[in-house]
Amino acid sequence: MKLIYYGELQSYLVSHVARCFENSFKFHTNHWDYKPSEDITILLYDLSNFGNAGASSIPWNSISIAIAPNNYTYETLPANERMNWVINHEMVHVVALDKSAGRDNFFRSIFMGKVGVTSEHPLTMLYGYLTSPRRSAPIWFHEGAAVFHETWMAGGLGRALGSYDEMVFRTMVRDNNRFYDPIGLESEGTKIDFQIGVNSYLYGTRFLSYLALQHGPEKLLDWISRTKGSKSYFLSQFNKVYGIALNKKWNEWIEWEKEFQKNNLDSIRQYPVTDYRNISLKPLGSISMAYLDGPENKLYAAINYPGQIAHIASIDIQTGNINKICNIKGGALYYVTSLAYDQESATLFYTVDHHAWRDIKSINIKTGKSKMLLKDARVGDIVFNRADESLWGIRHFNGISALVRIPYPYDKWNLIYSWPYGKDIYDIDISPDGKSLTSALAEISGRQTL
Repeated sequence: MKLIYYGELQSYLVSHVARCFENSFKFHTNHWDYKPSEDITILLYDLSNFGNAGASSIPWNSISIAIAPNNYTYETLPANERMNWVINHEMVHVVALDKSAGRDNFFRSIFMGKVGVTSEHPLTMLYGYLTSPRRSAPIWFHEGAAVFHETWMAGGLGRALGSYDEMVFRTMVRDNNRFYDPIGLESEGTKIDFQIGVNSYLYGTRFLSYLALQHGPEKLLDWISRTKGSKSYFLSQFNKVYGIALNKKWNEWIEWEKEFQKNNLDSIRQYPVTDYRNISLKPLGSISMAYLDGPENKLYAAINYPGQIAHIASIDIQTGNINKICNIKGGALYYVTSLAYDQESATLFYTVDHHAWRDIKSINIKTGKSKMLLKDARVGDIVFNRADESLWGIRHFNGISALVRIPYPYDKWNLIYSWPYGKDIYDIDISPDGKSLTSALAEISGRQTL
């Protein structure tokens, strides 16, 4: 392994990342009978608000890791320790792309390695397939394999058994929504998905987990792994392992999923639910924290749905009519923006640039005038303290979560407390008198407390 990191600032993570890699590498080499063709390079960086990662083996084996804390919204990413989780996940991609057999080795020797595909040179599609054929499989295949293994390696703590994925498919059955077939998923399902390709993760994870449930993880491994005697193309290998066309098996999974979720819904319907009234006239997609303006009969929230740029809106709670207040630059995936509200001054505070370093801005609802308060502050989860007109929030920096206070006029922040690595605070709120603050705390063990 080659580990690249930013000097002394990130040195506290070096030994931990190295241990996580060694543990994951030992598992994957035994599990897949894998011998890497070269060293694996790991790059640590801190250029985003939340943790993320990516991996490739073309042309070189590499993993890049954003060291910021994970995003805990809706528990879309159940995991214990994030370095352990992310390396387990990304190593599956490296193995799936780097592992070779048969003619792969011959063409790698001719081209002096694995060939990357570029639009400037269309022939690289052919050369790339000849040197790394599994690179030509769809995203749902690769992400499904990685999510399945991340969950397996964590003893069941992962997205394959996560509550969010379960909720998505249960809702699809409840609302009688369309299930995409493999072609439809790639041609339409990932394009109309305003949540930047999440469907690939959802469908891939669910389908591969179904295969493991019905036929065992050994067969699933035979399909994913490039071994001696295996077929180069992922569809051909599926036919060889399962003895059935992938489309037919996919349809079997959909029918099973519908029946499984129907039984879950029937169990839920045995108990009465609280009566409610829809306020909006249509689904609003991702939505932020919402604030009620009683005198105006309005609800203020940030929303993001297909066909519209993410924006803050006022929603009439009687008619459901929606009026845009302002756009959100770089809206967050699930929560759009971190939103706080000062009713006395009719001011909304919100965050932008969620895919880089967050800024904090304000907008006066009555005048429509917006103002940049803190540039690149990296502060989110903001709440307004009515007692002293201060903002409180959580700052992510160098992999650490910190509680900060932003006094009026909101041009600087003060550090209150930094949690050690492995403890992340999120979802804060403050009492009306400003004396108490609540939050959720996630720990390295996976334990979460209030």
